[in-house]
Formats: sequence, structure tokens, C-alpha cells
Amino acid sequence: MGDNMLRSKSTYILVALIAVIIVAGIFLFSRNSTLSIQNNTDVTISGLKIKYSNSLNDTELPDILPKQIYNSKIILPQNFTEGSIKIFYLDKQGKNHEEYLSGYIEKGYKVKISVNIVSVDSNGILSIEINRTE
Repeated sequence: MGDNMLRSKSTYILVALIAVIIVAGIFLFSRNSTLSIQNNTDVTISGLKIKYSNSLNDTELPDILPKQIYNSKIILPQNFTEGSIKIFYLDKQGKNHEEYLSGYIEKGYKVKISVNIVSVDSNGILSIEINRTE
């Protein structure tokens, strides 16, 4: 009987230890980098794109309605190891405007990027504030 009780306690401890490791792993690895864009203007913002350095493809963002917030996880391209992330758009004259969301990021790096679109002038040029929290 003592041998069975010892096995039972050992099994219980092993199961508890595995559960703790799984929960800790989920907590540590579930933290994703995030992007939040708040449109504080009275117009819909469209045509925003995200560019990852070392990537040929841009990511087009959906339209952001007035006074609305767009939230997204930052999912780095599969071939991305390290580099930067920019947001860019074209104004009404077709001129490209870009801002760094993160000057340096690498796989596994966790960052929270908050973009506040404060205003849009008559040429479609955005006034943008960017905050990063690591």
C-alpha cells in the first residue's frame, strides 16, 4: 500500500509540475507585439500601409473611421529576423510620407506601439504622434 501511495503522490507532483510549466510558457510566449492606431480626426483615414525592412510586401491597413481605434497584433513576416517597421501613406499630391513605428525590432522582441493621428491638413498630410512601450 505504501508503494502505491508513493506512486500516486509522485504522479500528482509530476502532473502539477507539467501544468505549471505549461501555464508559465503560455504566459511568457503569448505576449505579442501590438499596434494601436487612434484616429482623433473627423475624417476617415485610408491608405495606410505598414512596411517591414527586408520584406518585399507591404501590409495595407483597413480604413479607420473618425474617432475610432484600429488594434492589431504585429506579426512579423516569416523571413524577418531583425529590422525596422514603418507606416506610410500617400498625400493628395501622391507624395509618400513615412514614419518609423519601430527603428529596431527582431523576432521575439515584444513592443506596444500606439499611433495617434491628431489631424489631417487640406493636402491629406497627417499629423502623427507615435509612442512605443517595450
